[in-house]
Amino acid sequence: MNSILFIVQFFIRLVSEPRTTWLELAETQDEHYKPDQMMQRYYYPLLGLMSLVIFLATALRSPGSELKFDYQYGMMQMVPILVAYFVGPYLAILLLKLSLAHFFALPHPDKGRLSLFVFCSTSVLMAVEAAMAMIPTIWFTQFFAVYLFVITWKAAPQFIRIDESDCWKFGFLSSVIIYFSPSVIRHLLVVMQG
Repeated sequence: MNSILFIVQFFIRLVSEPRTTWLELAETQDEHYKPDQMMQRYYYPLLGLMSLVIFLATALRSPGSELKFDYQYGMMQMVPILVAYFVGPYLAILLLKLSLAHFFALPHPDKGRLSLFVFCSTSVLMAVEAAMAMIPTIWFTQFFAVYLFVITWKAAPQFIRIDESDCWKFGFLSSVIIYFSPSVIRHLLVVMQG
């Protein structure tokens, strides 16, 4: 129960106060907020929770099925999303590392910070994905993903240590990379299947 409470509290703080949250993550000495611990306490449980929500929501609404709960359809919808959000952030980290070296003259960014930045930012997309699975008729929830730009932009000066004049450029570039990385992985899965 404590881990779910931590996930909810951290997510709300990240969305409502991104600048403060990134600053606290940059300055804290608490072991619980180190990249490896945050992956175990925040991102992976949130990934499992999102996968469970997507599985249950789609299995209950399977098209053309006489069953009320279609396990197979739920798995078919959930697995590509799970893989995309498990592998996608690693692709985003690689692309951001190259972008930081090329566009921002940061050839050796802090690997832990960069990975924590990508995984925390990706959690916003995961929340949108879960909301879309639960209520697919409310299509405008996908526009919440635009807020990803604000979250990445606010992280630039304190957490990634980007020059103030380049924060907007970093926010835009990183939000585009983080947004499309899971989609690229999902598209590759579709290509590999067919």
